Amino acid sequence: MAYKLNVDALLAHVPIFVGLDASRRAPMAQTCRELHVAKHRFAFRRGDAAGGLYVVAAGHIKLSIPSPGGNEKVLDFFGPGQAFGESGMFLDRPYMVDAQALEDSLLVCIDRQDIYAALEQNPSFSRYMLMNLARRMDSLVQDIEAVNLQSAAQRLACYLLRQPREGNCTRFPFSKSVVASKLGLSPETLSRLLHQLSSAGLISVRGRAVTIHQLEALRLQQFVN
Repeated sequence: MAYKLNVDALLAHVPIFVGLDASRRAPMAQTCRELHVAKHRFAFRRGDAAGGLYVVAAGHIKLSIPSPGGNEKVLDFFGPGQAFGESGMFLDRPYMVDAQALEDSLLVCIDRQDIYAALEQNPSFSRYMLMNLARRMDSLVQDIEAVNLQSAAQRLACYLLRQPREGNCTRFPFSKSVVASKLGLSPETLSRLLHQLSSAGLISVRGRAVTIHQLEALRLQQFVN
């Protein structure tokens, strides 16, 4: 991936670094390392030692829990300007997840000691870091609630309605199998539900593109068991 990176400008737009002024960011920008991760390759694997914080400069990263049988549970996705890897860094234990590139990606890796130094020197940075961890926890709780308390159809309807739309058109940002894992569904179940919504005239699907024909009816699907 050919990409000329301005690390300081990248960090300036990452939410958790908003509390740091340029003089505080500069040491991180100077000492961090760039990591190019080809599509389907891993930034780290479950069990690897956690050394710091990762910021996505380009591409998308998937965090997932692998299983011995070769399956996985997708936990989250991270795109440009988003950071991940905090839990392993703060707990000083091996990563519990795989971090895999969904496309050719460029990451910035910030050593934990640089993060610790900034936290000690700047209360605002500590506050933003805590807010980010709280948001991550809130997102995980919502996912647990959806998988355990919502039907498969409700999960899919909620997911489609949360995606960015242009007019009545949206799209799956990644392959349907990856999205299915994020929703706690099998690919076959996802395909069946999409077919049901299409047959009912609520949506039409072409590849990853989804056209919503009956928005209010799709919204009602969130409440139908």
